[in-house]
Amino acid sequence: MQKKLIMLAALLPQLALAQNPANSKISNVLVYPGGANVERLARVAAGARELKLNCLSARFDVDSLKVQADAGIQVGDVSVQTVDRARAPECANTSLDLRIRELQEQKASISAESEAQELVIGYLKSFGNEKQNGNTALVTTAEQLRRTGQDSLQRRLSAQKRLNDLDLQLTPLLAEQRRQFQSNPQVRSVQIRLAAQNEGEVKLSYRLSQAGWTPVYRAYLDTAKSQVKLERHAQVAQNSGEDWNGINLKLSTSQPNQSSQLYPPSPWTLSIIPPLPKETHRVQPMMMAPPAPVAMAVAAPGDYRGAEMPSFDVSVFQSEYAAEFQVPGKISLNSDGQKTGFVLASQIIDAQVLVRVQPKQEAQAYLLANAARPAGSWPSGNLQLYRDNDFIGQSQLAFGSQEKLELFFGRDNMVRVEVEPEQRDDANKGFINSRIEKKYTNSYVIENNHKTAVTLQVLEASPVARHEDIKVETKFTPEATQNSWNKQPGIIAWQLPLEAGKKLKLRADYTISYPKDAMVNGLR
Repeated sequence: MQKKLIMLAALLPQLALAQNPANSKISNVLVYPGGANVERLARVAAGARELKLNCLSARFDVDSLKVQADAGIQVGDVSVQTVDRARAPECANTSLDLRIRELQEQKASISAESEAQELVIGYLKSFGNEKQNGNTALVTTAEQLRRTGQDSLQRRLSAQKRLNDLDLQLTPLLAEQRRQFQSNPQVRSVQIRLAAQNEGEVKLSYRLSQAGWTPVYRAYLDTAKSQVKLERHAQVAQNSGEDWNGINLKLSTSQPNQSSQLYPPSPWTLSIIPPLPKETHRVQPMMMAPPAPVAMAVAAPGDYRGAEMPSFDVSVFQSEYAAEFQVPGKISLNSDGQKTGFVLASQIIDAQVLVRVQPKQEAQAYLLANAARPAGSWPSGNLQLYRDNDFIGQSQLAFGSQEKLELFFGRDNMVRVEVEPEQRDDANKGFINSRIEKKYTNSYVIENNHKTAVTLQVLEASPVARHEDIKVETKFTPEATQNSWNKQPGIIAWQLPLEAGKKLKLRADYTISYPKDAMVNGLR
């Protein structure tokens, strides 16, 4: 009997190591647009044969689950089980659950206090029915009853008020708890067979799609220094079914959800369309190619919460294909889908500040900053614009294949633009009036009401002939600086300084001729 007890005592620690669920915590999270890679750590003791992790989110991709361990720990097979949350009461340990339990305990304590006051008040009511000897004793007893009753009633009212306050706090929390329970009705457990020769850590990593971040940018134009300060911000949110508490957070511009390969082009084939049957008089419409997919919209910015650290410098690592940002300190993100903001980086860029006018479109001047495209990866995102520290609007930062950074900073009302009425003249020319000639004259007056000179850029769309029978003559006063602005044929640009208080008149003359019997598309 004694020998059996000794053997059982020796086996109990091993059974405990094999069967007791282990504590694990999320340590590192890499968030990219549209998903995240989560790493969690669990510590195992020497001699452990099994590791079981309960209460994991049921939303992660099981196929992406990887298990790694320290030296001296061999990892065997891994099994994953998904159960209903109602069957796992031990998983009700989120910050929301703990807060609800705390408030419910406070409510129970106050309710007990209120019931005790009810007992006192009831006793005082019954005490008043007893007979008292003598007037003095009656007066003394009545005064004591009054004081005690008043105190009890005030305590009961105070308790009721505190109960009402607690109900106001509990109502939204309970509603959120029900919402989370409905949106995350299941939890997962992971069971890992292992052989631990010594104590160490086991790391699990997996991907999930219920998290992501969107870039938000701020551009500050300093007109005096001709510089643009470009700030990167990030809006991070997660709804993975599990709070992230005290994690190391890293953000990546990599987008694994995008297509990872390029399909070969289809051959370009030419063929003769067979003639239609004689009885067919109606031309069948040709099928059009399907439209290109439309890009998803970017989420709007949310509120900001930062780590309580004296330093907020974000480490930036720019690889050949993506940029990564290590957010300093330990970060906590609740699984509620709420956006949390972080400042990632900023840089100052020398820019050329211009006043752009496109008079045919609008008789208004706009302030523009041109700069070299900054290095690195810049995903498209919302852009907030500040001119000399004044917020002037929002735009979208989307570099695409552009070589330069071009940012508009609102209207410049100190530059007046006047568009004179267009002058037209039509005539018949050529041999026996075989051609039609049209003349157009556009004139603009621009005045600088600033106290300093500005660099003016005026864009004009001039006619471009697409057929050899159409002849176009142009004359610009003064001469245009660029005849194919931004590599666009027909878009001319005047770019020149305009002194303070000065006016400038620009003129564009166009002569268009074409055969008399031709129908020309694009004439005004």
